Amino acid sequence: WKLQAIISCTHPKRTYINSNGEREITTWDLVDDTGSINLVAFNLDSYILPNKLFEGKSYEFIGLSIKTVDSIYKKLSHDYQLIVNKTTKIRDITMAFKYQLTYNFTHLNEVENLPLNSIIDINVKVLRDYGTTTGITNGNSWTRREIHVSQDQVHMKLTLWNEQAKKIPTSIINKELKLKNIKIDWFNGSRTLVGMPNTSMSIV
Repeated sequence: WKLQAIISCTHPKRTYINSNGEREITTWDLVDDTGSINLVAFNLDSYILPNKLFEGKSYEFIGLSIKTVDSIYKKLSHDYQLIVNKTTKIRDITMAFKYQLTYNFTHLNEVENLPLNSIIDINVKVLRDYGTTTGITNGNSWTRREIHVSQDQVHMKLTLWNEQAKKIPTSIINKELKLKNIKIDWFNGSRTLVGMPNTSMSIV
């Protein structure tokens, strides 16, 4: 089987250690007119493919494997992901499909009943903006922006990281936010919302 899709996001490379030593993973978001799904490459493929796959470009993929997604590593609402393997072939193509951002909003009053690590879209108002903080963890620098959002009297903490945090130039108190691909997380005994590299944000 084959898949034709556009790359809408390249996630930061991730490393891990197992009995064979240090390994690496790269993940992309693929979109077509039916929805979105993650493409995942390990080790040598993870090293090579970021120089061949670019955001906004169209590709045809042949010979991918299909695997369920561990919720901890979920980046899209899809329950499956596509894995690059030794038989995979990829080529550049031109697609008639033009990617346009669409939302499937979840109300904040539904968040408590959804599984942790669910990926949702939200449309909320900012009550408090605690500003930006920066730091370094394990040699990697980070930027964080914590805000308090509400929708129809339901309140929740939202944390934006790195590029999303940097995109906000000033205070956004009382602004309306539309966000796509927000993860439901757990912190200090309550559910929170967390941005990811593929989170899209619109300030109204």
